[in-house]
Amino acid sequence: MSKQSKMRKESRRKAKKKEITRRVEDAHMLMKRMTRDHIDVLQNIEAILVFGYRADHSIDDNVVMDTLRGALQDKVPADPRASIMLENLEKVFSTRGDVSKETRADALRVVMQSVGRHSTLMPGSREYLNFVCQFIV
Repeated sequence: MSKQSKMRKESRRKAKKKEITRRVEDAHMLMKRMTRDHIDVLQNIEAILVFGYRADHSIDDNVVMDTLRGALQDKVPADPRASIMLENLEKVFSTRGDVSKETRADALRVVMQSVGRHSTLMPGSREYLNFVCQFIV
């Protein structure tokens, strides 16, 4: 491998590392902003997820993630349990005229990041649900 090729490879590696760092920082800033300005929206989402789990203990973190993806992408999830939770999310947001689409999407992203932080997302895993259940009465 030539010296120039090695330099290009090292440059791409550094650029990739910088992009990853920027994404992590952006995610952290989004979480801070949402918890400061819209904690109620985050709590609404988490409450729907926890209530769904308490009603049906077959729900796991993957179903939660499917629900959040469906809400963010405006698509009905294939899993009927996720579809029910998505319907409940839609009901809550339809009553909240004070929540913009952008705020809603940001809140969904923050909760998705929380699921990713607290769960292995292995089939049947409930690490996120067990974590968040502590905070929802």
